Amino acid sequence: MKYILIQIIILASLLVSCSKKKEIIELKYTVEEFEKLAHETSNGHSKGDEGLNLSEYAPGVNRLESRELVYKRLSFFAVSFEKEEQARDEALRLNQYYSRNWLFDRVEGEPVLEDYVITTFHAINPKRKIQRVPKASGHGGSHGEAHGTSHAAPAHH
Repeated sequence: MKYILIQIIILASLLVSCSKKKEIIELKYTVEEFEKLAHETSNGHSKGDEGLNLSEYAPGVNRLESRELVYKRLSFFAVSFEKEEQARDEALRLNQYYSRNWLFDRVEGEPVLEDYVITTFHAINPKRKIQRVPKASGHGGSHGEAHGTSHAAPAHH
């Protein structure tokens, strides 16, 4: 009888622990993380209709964190969303890049900016079946993890 009771307790504890739904951890860049990564950029200020108009984007935009940035005299928009899925959906709609909860708009088709967001933020364009690979001698930044992985290919003897 003791043996059966122990088995029932073990089985019940397994069922309870297995029935819990797995929590999906949503990856987000905090403002601090984003600013640390974007240290090579400066804030941009376009004139007229060229500036960042957040009403053009899908719901879920974080108005306080979104900004226009300049990298090597090229302007682009970094738009923060509440959720990664929103940033991905908007990148798909606009044929642009995203990483975590950030959309990078006006980047597609500009190789210098594409290299920058791919290398710095590990951004992808969800419309591309084959993702672009940045040039090894790209933008001259000091992103150890990105450059380190490009040299980590196995040697052919």
